[in-house]
Amino acid sequence: MADEPFPESLCHRCAAPPRYVRTERSTFIRCPLVAEKYPRQPVLACPFFRPAVITTERLLLRELTPADEPFVASMTDSVADAADWLRRSFERYARDGFSLWLAIDRQSGEPVGQIGLLAQTVDGAVEPEVSYHLLARHRRRGYAREGAAAVRDWAFARGFDHVIALIRDDNLASQAVARSLGMSSSGHHVMHVGAPHLVWRVDRR
Repeated sequence: MADEPFPESLCHRCAAPPRYVRTERSTFIRCPLVAEKYPRQPVLACPFFRPAVITTERLLLRELTPADEPFVASMTDSVADAADWLRRSFERYARDGFSLWLAIDRQSGEPVGQIGLLAQTVDGAVEPEVSYHLLARHRRRGYAREGAAAVRDWAFARGFDHVIALIRDDNLASQAVARSLGMSSSGHHVMHVGAPHLVWRVDRR
């Protein structure tokens, strides 16, 4: 990024992503993950550095960090306890190598929700589940379909021979997303988060 300051900085490769503050005399990298208004620059080592796991046309998916807790807490449709949600996500990253990732709009840098892959136990077997949770104001923009398709492809590229989705009977929007991924309903219901969900599935070809 020759047109930006400090091209050697980790910030140019971090999935945060950074913002740039321009004054009359200088340009500063402003990190959304650290408390300092202007961290020491260039940033060559950073405990908050997170590479992108998946990048699509409009979205960037990266691992959650403790600094994301306020955003996770704002997802009240899905999250009851943000600290516990993050703890379980970090455990999944360490155990499985994946979980829900933070989904960021690449143009605005704004988080829109979480999209990822979960190792989900279904009828006693561990299944790779494509899952997503979007803030209400970011729904019906195609983010779920775009991100879920990328997660499906990511899973297939890493050796999974199928992925599933667990969807309630009344969640017609998620059923439409599942169909767009090539999934079909098994007609089989399982109990998930206290409610019956249909198991949808697509096999790698």
